Amino acid sequence: MAQYQLRFKLLFCCFTISLLVNMAWLPGYFQNYAPRQTIPSPIEIPSPIKRVGLSSSSTTTDVGAETDLDATHGFSVALTIRMAAVPKLVQRLYCIFIRSSTVFWSPKLGPISLILDKESETDHRFARQLKQQEKVLGLKFDFVYEPLPDTASGWKPQGYQRQLWSSFFMDLFINASVIGVTDTDGVFTTPVTPENIFNGRRLRVLAFTGMRTMHRIGWNRSTLELIGKGMVSNFMAYFPAYVWRDTITNCRNHILKHMNVSNFESAFRKLSSISPVNVIMNYAYHFEHDRYDWHLDFKQTLKGYNAKLPPGVNIKRSETKPDVHVTIHKRYYNKPPDPLLQGYCVAKRYVGTLPTSCLQFQNVTNFQLFEFDNNDGHLIPGTWCSGKGRQRCIRYIEAHYQNVKKYYNLGWYDLDLKRITAVEEVARRENMTCPKIFQLD
Repeated sequence: MAQYQLRFKLLFCCFTISLLVNMAWLPGYFQNYAPRQTIPSPIEIPSPIKRVGLSSSSTTTDVGAETDLDATHGFSVALTIRMAAVPKLVQRLYCIFIRSSTVFWSPKLGPISLILDKESETDHRFARQLKQQEKVLGLKFDFVYEPLPDTASGWKPQGYQRQLWSSFFMDLFINASVIGVTDTDGVFTTPVTPENIFNGRRLRVLAFTGMRTMHRIGWNRSTLELIGKGMVSNFMAYFPAYVWRDTITNCRNHILKHMNVSNFESAFRKLSSISPVNVIMNYAYHFEHDRYDWHLDFKQTLKGYNAKLPPGVNIKRSETKPDVHVTIHKRYYNKPPDPLLQGYCVAKRYVGTLPTSCLQFQNVTNFQLFEFDNNDGHLIPGTWCSGKGRQRCIRYIEAHYQNVKKYYNLGWYDLDLKRITAVEEVARRENMTCPKIFQLD
């Protein structure tokens, strides 16, 4: 018996030595087949450059370049505009969007991605010129070109319809976890912080809703036909609309299944009045609710508003918590003072000495952070900042600027007015004149 035990021990020792030698010789084998740690991600979509029919600028900025992924919970963000390089839109881009972005949007959040027309040499030339201005503007740009869809021949007007169509396919163009949908006439009114985008690992969503607007324009009907659910709120009441990239994919697939069609063109041409942002964000509310942080406001009691919603839909009190806006829809906002001027001056007050041209704002509470267009929004009776809610909104504004101060001290922003001057100079070289806002000291 002892002899068998000795033989067994010798065999076991030989096997152990052989195993250790092989592990030393073949580390790659064990690495390749070792269990892998899975990092949760909301996206499973390949890079847009690999997709058939799409092309990207050879000078495109890597979405992750110079971004602070720790601040954005590991998710990349792309501030995204769908446009064509026509004079009207280019002027808005420079004089409204870029002029405010250069002081209020940090490249540490992510690049500014422009989706342009692939067949337009004007669009390609515009992208090359804008790319050359990155350093002076302090921004990073990413350019992607969309081919003209085969279905476009019947679109009237083609440019506007193409923009609507593209909004349902941004997930194919943008290689970022989060797409921040905005427009050329969206003016930033404050430095944007990661907390304006994220609440933990959820994306913040703001809305101000008048029930009549949803039904009068026809958006509710088209949303109902496309996703089988009516509108909960009007999500066209804020920019940027931050959406998980795969939410767009999931929404598009849901539409195909719900409408029982084999291609998106069949669904798209059936409807006359479509708001893509409303379709996608209402889809998110109904089907991906827990991935987003909802902040909904309306001009009546919660009980009264819920009574008008589709059966089975019940907005919770926790979904009506106030939150600040970071943009105003400039084309639909003509009230003084200019939101870029007031936004800059109030932000400057929290981080340094006020320029002489800003002294009029030294004691101003920036309630424009609760506005979006000419409608007073969150300031009118029955909404977030009315009545006793006004003091609560002041606390939110103060907390936001304290957060701005933190990121300013980290070097995310410099609030240098010379950047705005640089934008105006670039616009002049392109034969555009931006309205005068600042008088430099």
